Amino acid sequence: MTRPRAVPVPRLYKVAASVYQDFNAGKDSVKNLVYQARDKHPNLKAIFALVMEALNHTKAIEAATNKIELFTKEPRFQKELAFVLITELLFGKKVLPGRSIPVLTLQKYKNQLENNLKGLENLSGREKNRFPKYARVNSLCNSLHRVARDLREDGWLEVMYDKKKTTYARYLDMVAELDESNYLVDYHLENVLVFPPKSQLYDHNLVKDGSLLLQDKASCLPVHALSPPPGSVVLDACSAPGMKTSQIASLVCGDWVAAMGGSPPPGAKVVAVERSTKRCGLLKQILQKSRADCVCKVINADFLEIQPQDYSDVEYIVLDPSCSGTGMINRNSLEDQAPTLESLQTFANSQIRLLTHALSFPSVKRLVYSTCAVSREENEGVIEHVLKEREDWRTCIVLPRICFIMLMNSNLDKLGAARRRGDRK
Repeated sequence: MTRPRAVPVPRLYKVAASVYQDFNAGKDSVKNLVYQARDKHPNLKAIFALVMEALNHTKAIEAATNKIELFTKEPRFQKELAFVLITELLFGKKVLPGRSIPVLTLQKYKNQLENNLKGLENLSGREKNRFPKYARVNSLCNSLHRVARDLREDGWLEVMYDKKKTTYARYLDMVAELDESNYLVDYHLENVLVFPPKSQLYDHNLVKDGSLLLQDKASCLPVHALSPPPGSVVLDACSAPGMKTSQIASLVCGDWVAAMGGSPPPGAKVVAVERSTKRCGLLKQILQKSRADCVCKVINADFLEIQPQDYSDVEYIVLDPSCSGTGMINRNSLEDQAPTLESLQTFANSQIRLLTHALSFPSVKRLVYSTCAVSREENEGVIEHVLKEREDWRTCIVLPRICFIMLMNSNLDKLGAARRRGDRK
C-alpha cells in the first residue's frame, strides 16, 4: 500500500519564509532578497508585504509561541515558516489555504495563539510602518518635472512648500501628515520624493521603467555628499545591489545622457566592483534597468585584489562594506541580540583593510565611507585607525554613528585648488 502524498505548503509562504530567514541572517535587505526570489514566485508585491508584516510582528509572535511552547511541542515545525503562516492567519488574510501539515498544525493552536497575542500589541513593530517611503528620481531615464507630471496624471498630488520659509521641524510634521495620495520633495535632496508609509510603488509604471528607484534617503546621502562632478571617474568598491552605483552614474553623467540620446559625457566612468557572483548578476540587472550601464564597468572581483595602479584615473571612491547592520530599521532580531564585541571586531578588521586599500589609489582625492551600523567600532574607530597611518588624508564631514564619513586627500585637494586658481587667471 503506497503512502498518500503529502500536501505541499503554498509556494508563496515557502518563498516568504526563505526571504524572512535570509533577512534575519543579515544576508541582504528585504527589497533585494524579494527581488532575488523573482524566479521562485512571480508575486513579488505579495511576498514583500507578507515578509514586512512578519517582521513587524516578530516580537509578539515570538512571545506568543514561547508562551504556548509551540516549537517544543512541534519540534519539526520550521520556525521561519511558522512565523510567516501565523502572520497570514492572525494579521493578514485570517485564513490559510490547503491542508498541508504546517497549516493543519497551526489550526490546532490558533485559539491559543490569539489569546496570547492579546495584550502583546505593544511588542509589534507597527510604529515602524509610520516611516515614509522614499523614491529617487533617476535623471538617466526621466526628469523631476516629467515624473511629477506622470504622478499627477496617476492621481498623486504634490504637497508644495518653500524650503527657505519652512523649518525642518515643520517639514517633518508635513511628512507625518501626508495623505495616502500625497507626496512631497525631500527637504535635503531635491531628486528624492517622499511618500506615505503604506504606499505600494513596486508595480508603478515609473518604477518599472526605471524613472523612479526605490532607495531610502539614508542610502542616497553618501553619494550626495561625495558629489562627483559630471565627467569624473568614480569607483564603487562594494557595489551590489547597485542603487548607490546608479546614483553615482546619474551624477557623473549630469544632463548629458538625456541630451545626447544615451551616450555618457567625455571622461565619465563608474567602476563597479562586486565580489559575489550572484550579487553581481543583480547589480548588472539594476544598472541595465536604470540605464546606468551606459557609463558603468562592472568587475566581479574582491576589491582587495584590484590593483590601484591599474585605475590611476579614479578620483572618487564610495566604500560601503559589509557590516553588522545594527542601524537598519526593522532588523528585529538584532534588537534582541546585539552583536558581540568579537563579531564587531571581525567586521572592523575587514573594514580597515578595505579602507586602507581604497586610500592607496593614486589619484583619489575624495572618499565616502558608509555603513548600516551604529557601532563606533565600525565607524569612527575604523577611520581613526586608518588615518593614523595616512596623515595626507583628513575627514571633512562626519555624522557620528549614522550613515557616512567623508575623507579628503589634503595634497590633491590643495593641488586642485591651485589649478582652479590658475584657471580663473
